[in-house]
Amino acid sequence: MKIIDSHIHIGLEEFCISESSDFRYNLCSKYEDVILMMDENEVDQAVIVPIPHRDFDAKRTNEYVLEAYQAFPTRFIPFCRIDDNLENNVNSRGFKGVKLHLLYEDIEIKQIKKELQIIEDAGVPLLLHAKFKNKIKQIEEILKYAPNIQLILAHMGRGHLYTGEQVVENAVGLKKYKNVYMDLSTVGDVQAIVNVCEIIGYNRVLFASDYPFGKNYYGKSYEYRADILMLKVALTEEQFELVSYRNAHDLFKDRKGQVKIRRAKKNDMDGIMEMLNSLNDLDKKYLALKNKSTLIRQTIRSGRHCYIAEIDGSIVGFMRESGRPDNYSLLEEMVINGDYRGRGISKIMLEYYHNAFKKTLAKTNAGNEKMIGLLKKYGYVASNPNAPRIINWIREEK
Repeated sequence: MKIIDSHIHIGLEEFCISESSDFRYNLCSKYEDVILMMDENEVDQAVIVPIPHRDFDAKRTNEYVLEAYQAFPTRFIPFCRIDDNLENNVNSRGFKGVKLHLLYEDIEIKQIKKELQIIEDAGVPLLLHAKFKNKIKQIEEILKYAPNIQLILAHMGRGHLYTGEQVVENAVGLKKYKNVYMDLSTVGDVQAIVNVCEIIGYNRVLFASDYPFGKNYYGKSYEYRADILMLKVALTEEQFELVSYRNAHDLFKDRKGQVKIRRAKKNDMDGIMEMLNSLNDLDKKYLALKNKSTLIRQTIRSGRHCYIAEIDGSIVGFMRESGRPDNYSLLEEMVINGDYRGRGISKIMLEYYHNAFKKTLAKTNAGNEKMIGLLKKYGYVASNPNAPRIINWIREEK
C-alpha cells in the first residue's frame, strides 16, 4: 500500500544567518538522508518543506528544497517559504505548496494578505503551523483574505508534542470549511486522531511525520513503522488508504488539464475581452456588453472584483462581482467560452464565488433561460420573478 508523508523538513546549518540563533541544529537534515529513510520504510513520496525559522535565510532554504526536488522529482513534493520570489516560486518554478510557521517566522497574518492571495490564486496548498492560542481564529483570519485557499493545519493544531490536546476542538470549529485539512504529525493520541477523522471526514486528514522535528527534538530517532502500525490498527483498510495516501495524492497531484479559478490581472485584459467579443449576438445582448465593455475594462485594471477560469493558462471563463457591505456580493456577469461549455466550468466558478462571500446576489436578463436555470439549481431565489427585463436573485447566507 502506498504512503505519502505530507510534512518533512530539510535544510542545512549553513543557511542560518544569526550567530545567536536559538534554533537547534540537530533538527536540520539532508535530503539524501531523507530518501534513505523513506526507502527503508517503504514511503513512496514526501512533501519536503524548508526550515521555517526567521534565523534561516528563506531564499537559500527554498533553493535547497528545489535542488532536492530536481534530484528526486518522483519522490519529493516541494513546498517553499514566503519570500520576495513567492509568485514565481508557486507559478513557474515548480513549488507545489507553501509552508508558513507563524511562530518561528514571527509573522502576523494581516501582514501577508497579498501573499495569501498569491497562494490562493496559484491553486497550491498552504501548510500552516499556527501559534499556540486561538488556532481556529487564526485560520478564519487567513480565510477572510483568501477564502478559497487549500489550507492544511499542521499537527492538527495540537497542544503539547505527542498529545491530542485541542485537536478535537479544532476539528469541530473547522469542520464547515471544506478546503481546510489537517495533518496528524506529532499527535501521539491515536483515539484523538480517529475522533478528528470522524468529525471532519477521513478525506481531510493527511499522514505526516514532521521529520526531523518531533521526537528528534527530544533526542530520539523518528520511526515510521510505529506510527504506521498505530494507524493500521486503528483504521479500516479503506480509511488507512485515504489518510496515508489518497488524500495527499489528490491534493498535491498535477493540475494539468484542470480548471483553475483565480483573480484576474491587468495582463489578462486582452484574453478576457477577446473571449467576450467572440460571444454570439444573443449572449452579448444578455450581458449588455456594448454598454458594459468600458466598465469591465476599468474593473479588470483595478485588480479587484474580477476572476477568470483557466485551463493550462488559457482563459475559459470570466466572472465579475461588485462588493457589498458585510461580505455580501452581487454577481454582475459570468461567461464561459463557447468552446468549453458543458464541462461543468460554471459550477466550479459558482462554488468558488459562494465560498468567497457570506451572502451572494445576482441579476440576469429575463430572457437568459440558461443562466436562470443555473441560478435556480444553486439555490438562488428571484425577488422579482415576473420582471420584464432584469430579474434580481438572492442566495441565503452560508
